[in-house]
Parts: sequence; C-alpha cells; structure tokens
Amino acid sequence: MLDYRYDTFLVLVETKNYTKTAQILNFTQPAVTKHIQYIEKELGVSLVKYQDKTLTITPEGLYLYKKIKNLKSEILQINSHLTNTVSLRIGASKTIGEYWIPQYITEYSNHYPKSSISLMVDNTKGLLELIHAHKIDLALISGPIEDKSLAKEIFFKDNIICICSNSHPLANQEISLKDLENETVIFREKGSGISDAMMQLLDNQNLSLDYFSHKQYVGNINLIKQMILHNRGISFIYESSINLELMNQSVSQIHLTDIDLHQDFYVVMNQNQPINTSTRFFLDSLKAHKKTPLIV
Repeated sequence: MLDYRYDTFLVLVETKNYTKTAQILNFTQPAVTKHIQYIEKELGVSLVKYQDKTLTITPEGLYLYKKIKNLKSEILQINSHLTNTVSLRIGASKTIGEYWIPQYITEYSNHYPKSSISLMVDNTKGLLELIHAHKIDLALISGPIEDKSLAKEIFFKDNIICICSNSHPLANQEISLKDLENETVIFREKGSGISDAMMQLLDNQNLSLDYFSHKQYVGNINLIKQMILHNRGISFIYESSINLELMNQSVSQIHLTDIDLHQDFYVVMNQNQPINTSTRFFLDSLKAHKKTPLIV
C-alpha cells in the first residue's frame, strides 16, 4: 500500500491549491503542507514551487504524479487478481442515482457477479470533491461541469421541463418564460446539477434566479413532486425524472416557447486515469443506452 500522504500529493497536483486540497480531504492546510514536505524530504526533491504567487508543479513532481497514478492502478489490478474480484466506485447526482443508475448496476453485476460496487449519491459540488479526493472512480453528473482539471464525456442529453399541478391555471399552456415572473418556483438546492444548469440557461437570457419573485429550494426530487401534485408551486425538472408522472397524467407541463431548456449528462473522471476492463464495460453500457433513458 502507498503512504496516505501520496494521496494528498495527487489532489494537490490536480487542484494546485493548498486550501482547496485541505477542504477536499477534510484536513487542515498545515497538515497538507506537512504531507508534501514529508514526501519532498523522503525523496530529496522539490515537488512544488511558487512562481508569481502561483503554485506550479516541478518536473520531478509531474513525473512522480504520473508514476503514483500508475502504481495505484496496478495495486487495484493486483488486489482484483488475488481476490478474484473487481470493484467499481461510482458517484451519481441525485437524478441519475434514482432514475438512471439501477439498470446499469444490474447489467454490471450480471456480467461481473463477484464484483464489489459502491454508489454514492450527492450533488454536483460534492461529487467533484469525491473525484478529486480519489474516493470514487467516476461520477455521473447532470449539469454543467466547469472544472477543467477533470476529464468529462457526455453520455446523455436530457430536457429540462417546467411542470405544474393539473389544476394550475398554466397547465398545458404555451407561454413565455417571463410569464412565470410572479409564480412560486420550486428549485433544487444550490450546488445541484439542475440548479447550475438553470442558472446558466437564465444567464443566457440575461436573467437570474432572482428574476422569480417567489422561490423555494428543496433538495429532494420526490418532495418536489409532492409539492407540485398539491399545487404548491411550479418547478423545473429533468424530463427523465418525471416521465412516469407525465405518462399517467398526474402532473402537467407548462410549454415555454421562447427558451430551449436542455442539459448534458456527463461521465467525469480524473485526467489520464487508467481504466480497467470492468470500468470500461460499465462505460460502454452507458454509451450503448445513450438514447434510451430508464423510465420507471
């Protein structure tokens, strides 16, 4: 096993920021500094330096980073071979965790019956921190990804639709976005993929969430649905998570004629992360069903 301080080094290389590294790993900033100093002293080389108040990684540091990444991959393969098992650590945003992931985990488990699978469901902000901390192998995220230090690939495009109770005056109506100004709008919590997507889409219209006079923030998709059913407001939600309710006509859609609401779903991993055979199988399954979201 590698010394745990090398994990700190990996995160520092990817964030290039001591404070952010400490936050991701739940360490103090002095602890992160001590970890890096320990490795430098042990190896007798300088791994990081400041230039124009900017943290940079030395050539020796970049070399060590690549080697440590390869070593961690080899260790996982050795463990899998010796124990005759494979493992996959997945993170998923809340919509994907509830409405997408079950069918793919089933496929994976059928193909690798001795596999060990862990699933962590969190919002986008939390998942990106888990990726940087190497606590998950990949994340499935619904929402814009601004972190350019990570590798990302689109695996689905979903529509964001506006929904309401069947008894709402705007049910099944065609209106413009500005007609919603005085409505009570139920948003997902800040930091979620759909919340970030909505802020980005509104920004493209020279608007913000503050445009809506009455806002509520709810962190649970099913609670939002219940609030909609009881006509407590309207909401913007991914179509894949409301398909069943639309099919059985328990909720209605408000059709917005002046804005195109959609969002890419991403597979997110660390840059240059080695991909083993079992992880590749999982990723290939996602691509195979790219145009066929799960309807529950």
